[in-house]
Amino acid sequence: MRAWRALRQAYPNRSAITLAIAALVVCGAVGVAMVGVAGATLHATATEEFCTSCHEMAAGPAAEFKDSVHDKSRTGVRPDCADCHLPKPLVPMMIRKIEASREVWGHLTGYIDTPEKFEKARYDMAAREWKRLIANDSQECRDCHKVTAVEFSKQSENAQARHAKAKAEKMTCIECHFGVAHTEPDGPGPKEIKAGMK
Repeated sequence: MRAWRALRQAYPNRSAITLAIAALVVCGAVGVAMVGVAGATLHATATEEFCTSCHEMAAGPAAEFKDSVHDKSRTGVRPDCADCHLPKPLVPMMIRKIEASREVWGHLTGYIDTPEKFEKARYDMAAREWKRLIANDSQECRDCHKVTAVEFSKQSENAQARHAKAKAEKMTCIECHFGVAHTEPDGPGPKEIKAGMK
């Protein structure tokens, strides 16, 4: 109300409707600009360049990813950090961005700024990510790997049997496929973590 009175006093010769329309236009322009800045920020912080810009990520997870089955594949499909670690829908993406600020904070405060410190925190970071993937049924895996398009008959008999068992037991991708891009830390894996979540 105070702002409206100040506006009326600053422009006494303008009608209330004119001032209201002008205020709405200004607020709308500011809102659009803020949405644009927020969108640009979301995009910039979801790039591989951003994710590997600190030495902890470049020397650790990014180096481990290099030449892994996800970095080099027979099909040429190569996910980047965001494809595996950032949900596509806006609300889950924002939640994950807030959660990821923990790693940024760890970088800024020196909590994970040496290989030794990173290794000490590796299991906790991995377990948090595994829990997230268990909770969303490995959605990021399924965004690229369409189960309905898999030709199971072209897999080995062992792989076919394991996938059939996983389907029957309502398992999710990360329960078995958790060492495909980064070094597996010591400690209980996703299957054990899932059992503990029940």
